[in-house]
Amino acid sequence: LSADQAAQAHQAALGLVALGGLGTEKGTTDGLRALADRVSTEGRALDEQVRTLATAQGLTLTDDVGAQIQGVLNDLQGRSGQPFDQAWLRAVGDLVEQGRAAANAVLSSPDASDEAKAAARDALARLDALAAAIRDAATTSGAGTPNSVNAGTGGQAADTDPALPAALVGLGALLLAAALRLRRRKA
Repeated sequence: LSADQAAQAHQAALGLVALGGLGTEKGTTDGLRALADRVSTEGRALDEQVRTLATAQGLTLTDDVGAQIQGVLNDLQGRSGQPFDQAWLRAVGDLVEQGRAAANAVLSSPDASDEAKAAARDALARLDALAAAIRDAATTSGAGTPNSVNAGTGGQAADTDPALPAALVGLGALLLAAALRLRRRKA
């Protein structure tokens, strides 16, 4: 486990703990608050694994969330209701992917110990289960990927009030007649 891998995994875990606490506090549904509790629990378990591995290798980890995660937390603090729920689900999903990337990096590293690789496999299993729960919750809340997009009128002009085109044609005819009259006067 390299220092960068440990730091990335640690930040993802700390972010999950912080986001879980915020979701428990501000989530609008029982389902989201229950998921937020699970996110906090999984984040703590993952952080414990990372800390154990880092300590065994003599690495030191900070207890502060990074600027990026703090920015996300600040943004979420300013939201409420369904916009909060949807943004929270996206933020947690992003952190889960960050954690997955860190675990996959450990698994693909030829220098990683067997213990680190076992912890990475365990983390991936936890993160995959969490990602599935987040996708389900996102679909339920409307924060998931849309299944369709309103295509409007398929490139055609939208129907309008028929009086407007007639008025525009009449105005054009009036302007044309006025222009012709002015031209005849000058000639």
